[in-house]
Amino acid sequence: MPSIEMFFLLFFIGAATGSIASVIKIAPALIAIPALYFFLPVFNLSFELLMLPAIATCITAFIPAHLYAWIISMKKGEVDSQQLINFAPGIAMGGVIGAQILSLSSVFVFKIAFSLIALIAVTNVFFLARPEKIYVAQVGKTWNLPIGLIIGVLSLMAGNCGHALGCLLCSFKKVEAKLQQGTSNGFVVFASIAAMIGFIYPAQTFDHIGLSGFAGAVHLPSMIVLSCSHLFFYWLCHNRGNELDKSVLSISFVVFIAFSVLRLWIS
Repeated sequence: MPSIEMFFLLFFIGAATGSIASVIKIAPALIAIPALYFFLPVFNLSFELLMLPAIATCITAFIPAHLYAWIISMKKGEVDSQQLINFAPGIAMGGVIGAQILSLSSVFVFKIAFSLIALIAVTNVFFLARPEKIYVAQVGKTWNLPIGLIIGVLSLMAGNCGHALGCLLCSFKKVEAKLQQGTSNGFVVFASIAAMIGFIYPAQTFDHIGLSGFAGAVHLPSMIVLSCSHLFFYWLCHNRGNELDKSVLSISFVVFIAFSVLRLWIS
């Protein structure tokens, strides 16, 4: 079992990701994964050895909050159901495949994918508020499944739940502004649940380094602590914060992502 210090770390990561994701609507894994990369060596644990269970545990832990956000959007009618029908099957399939590929991937591949998704997430923060500046390419329905597959696979290879690419897809498809977040939440729910299945049955076994409590690649005790903390603070901060708060958090998030990517490559 992890030490009490590790549980406190997971609790604080959950608190940070829950509160920030609730206010500025970003993917919590973009904060949680770098945080684990920074702090695991403090506990004499290597992120390189624990990459798969760390990512699998984080993505699985955030599912309840994603479901909560999506249900709220559904109740308000703020979901583009047609886009969900078009792309969710591909995203779900991509989630399973991406989780399987991640179990076979190296840390180098993860760094490349994470850097790409981080760049897209930062781009979303700055440009999605001005959708009129985004060029929209019309594609046929036959491309819906391949596009969904790409979103699911690439997101999971980056240790992400699909939020960044889901938001970008909504903008390219010119989803109505008030429906974009709810639709993205739907994409995330499908990708995350599918990924959980892929993580429970990974394509390749890994070294548990003496830890118990695993379901496949998901460490259940850590997942429960992280999930409860994230969901509580997500609920606590839901619909809180004014425009100044959101601007400050957005800038802080961009700075954190920039330093995280630099740290990934120079360490």
